[in-house]
Amino acid sequence: MPSDRMIEAIGRLERALSRIETLAERPPAPQAAATINQEEAVAALRSLDALIADLKETVHG
Repeated sequence: MPSDRMIEAIGRLERALSRIETLAERPPAPQAAATINQEEAVAALRSLDALIADLKETVHG
């Protein structure tokens, strides 16, 4: 049976991912564009999304 803490952690990860995706849709600020590698950022988001899916699968069986 999944623990309440794990379910809360998954919820926090989902909310964080949603906020990151919203921010990623905005046009980058000129100074930020030079310091952020967009391909790496997208890869990190996909990795985090996959981790959330794996955690959900573990929790829900």
